[in-house]
Amino acid sequence: MRSAGTAMDSIDDLRALRIARALGDPTRFVIYRHIIDAGEMRCGDVGVDTPVQASTVSHHLRVLSEAGLIGSRREGQGVYYRVISASLGGYLRFMRNLERKGRLHASSPV
Repeated sequence: MRSAGTAMDSIDDLRALRIARALGDPTRFVIYRHIIDAGEMRCGDVGVDTPVQASTVSHHLRVLSEAGLIGSRREGQGVYYRVISASLGGYLRFMRNLERKGRLHASSPV
């Protein structure tokens, strides 16, 4: 797999696919947006506005975490989730780089 750029938060094709798959699920996307809007959310509050059970919310949080999109911290009995903005930024740079390459090739004579 190829890498996109040399910045510390650069991502390779596999990581880009993992992020795309994580955000491609409508429920995970809603959960991700809720965490962004809140800044940080306690695990028990994450699924409040979604029609899914707690075990399903845990699965979605795990997928988002494995994609590097969210991080967590423990405080007492609670787990709190926050967005890792560098991951989304790296993904967006990766996609912009692909788009630029696509435009370059599209404008080249065949």
